[in-house]
Amino acid sequence: MNFDYSIVIRTLGNTGDKYRTMLDAIDRQTVRPREVIVAIPDGYDLDHALGYERIVRCQKGMVTQRAVGIEEAQGEYLLVLDDDLDFPPDFAEKMFCYLQEKALDCVLAFGGYDPCLTESQADGAILQKVRMKERLQRLRCSFTGQAFYSRRKSEWFDVITSTAGHRTYVDCEDGLCQTGCFQCFFIKNDRAKAVRFDEEAWLQQGKLSSYAAYDDAVFFYKLYLQGGRIAYTHSTDYAHLDAAAGRPAKSKLEAKRIRLYTIGRNRTLFWLLHIWPHRHNLHTLIGGLYAMINYTLYNLAINCLPKYWPAIASLFQGYRDAFQYLKKKRT
Repeated sequence: MNFDYSIVIRTLGNTGDKYRTMLDAIDRQTVRPREVIVAIPDGYDLDHALGYERIVRCQKGMVTQRAVGIEEAQGEYLLVLDDDLDFPPDFAEKMFCYLQEKALDCVLAFGGYDPCLTESQADGAILQKVRMKERLQRLRCSFTGQAFYSRRKSEWFDVITSTAGHRTYVDCEDGLCQTGCFQCFFIKNDRAKAVRFDEEAWLQQGKLSSYAAYDDAVFFYKLYLQGGRIAYTHSTDYAHLDAAAGRPAKSKLEAKRIRLYTIGRNRTLFWLLHIWPHRHNLHTLIGGLYAMINYTLYNLAINCLPKYWPAIASLFQGYRDAFQYLKKKRT
């Protein structure tokens, strides 16, 4: 089998051996890519190299680096990656085959598994804890309107997740979705370029933090609005080694402040800029209010101790900055 694809990576060059692991996975692919493009900011260096990648220098920013890498790519298809992943040798091949089989524009793989924790190797009690943690996480995401997992379609599911800009279905009737994980995806080049992700630099322009939370929701929802067919495949998966290089924080409190501020700001702006204008109805309004109110109440509950109050203040600052940005944009 052969097909024309480019690999596009964004990095700060500071993920060490995890980046080396990913390069090894690229080098082992059964179908060799036409090119490997690495988007890295000026002033940053790479610790490891394949020897045949093309380095593209640009301004620092998760959105900017992703957009520049996509714009530079020449292959008919793109395998778009973060810099801390591991995947099997037939990963790109299986993604391509699924895209062709289902007539899709973009394929996503399930990721985030621990390569050291498999059902054949792990203790049953540990697996039970992992599964319980996953169920609790899904419940939390549903309550806060960040994601909802279901095997069937429902207007209500759209309502409670509309602020996140998507329905998240697992094994539903058509398998199509409106969002996905931005760490790793396989997409037609012309579809990726048509999203014009360079127009979404606001994601990385927060006053308190430049971390670009909800970049995945924005990219895939724009693709969906343009008629793009997006789906997950069960035929392959990848490991997220989680270098956390893009979220530097000196303390747990600072990390919490950055997370709450960015979600408050970017999710609100995403709803105002991309969801409400295209889904201008009562369901969308209810969904937006559900997500904002529930997310706020949830964080007030789990951060009630005085030492966490600065994080709560950051969440409200994020909401305020979102409306200030929109006001300035319209004047």
